[in-house]
Amino acid sequence: MSKVIIGIHGIGNKPPKNLLKEWWEACISEGLEKLNFPKHNFDFDMVYWADILNKEPILPVETKNKNTHFLREKYIPEQNISSTEPSGFRKKVTDYLEKYYEKIIVDEIMSFDHPALTNFFIHYNVRELEAYFSQADFYYQGEKRIIKEVMMERLTTVLKKHRQKQILLIAHSMGSMISHDALLDKADGISIDTLVTLGSPLGQKYIIKKIESEHNHTFHNRLKVPENIKKNWYNLSDPEDPIALVHILSDMYKSNSNGVRVIDKLVKNNYSNLGDRNPHKSYGYLRTPEVAEILSNFLTVEKRSIFSFFKKMF
Repeated sequence: MSKVIIGIHGIGNKPPKNLLKEWWEACISEGLEKLNFPKHNFDFDMVYWADILNKEPILPVETKNKNTHFLREKYIPEQNISSTEPSGFRKKVTDYLEKYYEKIIVDEIMSFDHPALTNFFIHYNVRELEAYFSQADFYYQGEKRIIKEVMMERLTTVLKKHRQKQILLIAHSMGSMISHDALLDKADGISIDTLVTLGSPLGQKYIIKKIESEHNHTFHNRLKVPENIKKNWYNLSDPEDPIALVHILSDMYKSNSNGVRVIDKLVKNNYSNLGDRNPHKSYGYLRTPEVAEILSNFLTVEKRSIFSFFKKMF
């Protein structure tokens, strides 16, 4: 059976689909090449949903049009990233506080201990998340739709296109929420060999509450790994990622009937642009050794099995 890697991006406006797909492929190739995997020797497809909420994509170069958004965090090959070691104790303490202050503040706000504050924060800072859970009418291609349904439809359309293949789904950030909900509700008859979530907000209390209310779960009973996932669910996060506030999803999800449980891994997201590190950026996650190993195992497991068979024969 042929294999395909499918990616779904996260929150925020994005560059044009073809460019984003090209950059994701480049990042994946970077990681695989370190394991001596043949360059571009894999089938890849992209689920793009940024255009549902944004009229125009972010352009990779500046234009004279002031209304056009300019992409500041582009894909940068790892070899072009400069790294400098902090000097002195004071510098180390300052860097530590800067790294974790935002995470601590966001964690407190998103804890849902103060619902009004949480909703206020989401309204002004995470409009995609607010729209996703909104039941308000949304006109899409001339029809009244629910935004969440349209986003999930984007994913299931691509999954159905590849339903005769073994699928490894990479879901970054809010893409992991869309994937989780689509696999629970909209993907009957579609099997996912492996799910890889990167920088996922699924562990946030706000998100858990929403999932519980929509699927009649209670947190005390734990959520369940979607039945569509047949072999693996890997959840990867950088300790400094301000979106992946909860790194351990395995405590929240019990195994499905296939015996699939969440396997959590902490990784180092090394994405940096002009000296500013972004531990949530998809490009950094996609080229980590941990992701590369998962992808390499997925792409080569059948070949290794065939080799082992003939080795035993002779």
